[in-house]
Amino acid sequence: MERISRFFLLGLVALAFAPVALAQELITTNRTFDANIDEWATLFPGGGTIAWTPSQGQPPGALRFVGDSQIARPTDCYQLTDPGLLTFSFDGFMETTGDLLTCSMNFRLYTDAADCTGPYSEFVEGFGIDLPDVAVPNQWEHLVFELPIPEDPVNETGVMSYHPVLFKSGDLNGDDFCVFDNVSLFFAPTPVTAIPTMNEKALAVLAALLALAAVAVLRRKS
Repeated sequence: MERISRFFLLGLVALAFAPVALAQELITTNRTFDANIDEWATLFPGGGTIAWTPSQGQPPGALRFVGDSQIARPTDCYQLTDPGLLTFSFDGFMETTGDLLTCSMNFRLYTDAADCTGPYSEFVEGFGIDLPDVAVPNQWEHLVFELPIPEDPVNETGVMSYHPVLFKSGDLNGDDFCVFDNVSLFFAPTPVTAIPTMNEKALAVLAALLALAAVAVLRRKS
């Protein structure tokens, strides 16, 4: 009995000093756009541009999408390393004179490289996945998307690196705008002693993440 108790005590000590992932904000530079849009890169399928606006924001200072088919991302590349919950949130504003457009977010998931290069996949709405987008014109909204990360992220999903992205689409005349502010990518690790539980929406997101990885693997093998 004494030997078992000693073994149990040693196990607790080892657990206490084991490296533990900490909850943290992953976008560490310029996520509020107070003075500029530095540290953000652009991807322009439609040939437009993005700009800093000093007069809009929560408080003023925001990232403004000009033209259609706009995508912006942090210059940093991220990796899935520990199980937990990844929460992507932002304040969004649909600036329009009447036509509705899409001001939303997504993840670019890379399966071939740890530096966010090469082929990528993105979430597609449907099958329980609803990407948050601004629903009310000319009004600020706070939007949140939660992505559960499994126990062994890279081996279970095949995702070696990723970018969180903001995007604008559906502006047929190119005369309306999406404005973004207070972007957050917050990671909360799963507690060591916790029994993971997921609601229906979280399970759908995780299933989509695994499905994207499976498609990428099949493409590599074909």
